[in-house]
Amino acid sequence: EELLAALRLAHPRLPAYRFLIAGGIEPDCDDYAGKLRGMADGLPVEWLGDLQDMAAFHQQLDFFVMISNPAGCPNASLEALAAGLPVIATGVGGAGEQVIDGQTGRLVPSARPDLLAEAIVELARQPGRRQELGRQARRHIEEHFQTTRMVVDYSRLLGLALRGNGRS
Repeated sequence: EELLAALRLAHPRLPAYRFLIAGGIEPDCDDYAGKLRGMADGLPVEWLGDLQDMAAFHQQLDFFVMISNPAGCPNASLEALAAGLPVIATGVGGAGEQVIDGQTGRLVPSARPDLLAEAIVELARQPGRRQELGRQARRHIEEHFQTTRMVVDYSRLLGLALRGNGRS
């Protein structure tokens, strides 16, 4: 609802666009899905459903928008950042550690569709800025979210010492 409210606010100020929404309908949520589709009436929204090939999906995008719920480390935003996409996200849960406002995308407060709309308009109108944020997003993932780096960080956190042979 928040995403569609923001899109409705941003719509008159956006260049020609398609807004692609990936993800299927949760079980027993058909009525709610219908409500969301009604909120999108008159907007160029395409409901793609569940996708298997996220890389192909990311290649279609100029940037990625995510409304966060409290979550430790949302995979959707990590995958988008790794694909070199700037991410606009609400600053809830782990998204605030993944998205660095003004460097890898835009981080906006939750429940503020007006500020989310401003971030969408900003990136939609500035292709050079999107490209720079996307480069920094990819670099951020490479530096901070590689598996080997995470193993070392977790080992430190748990007080384990890693040796050259991989055993502690």
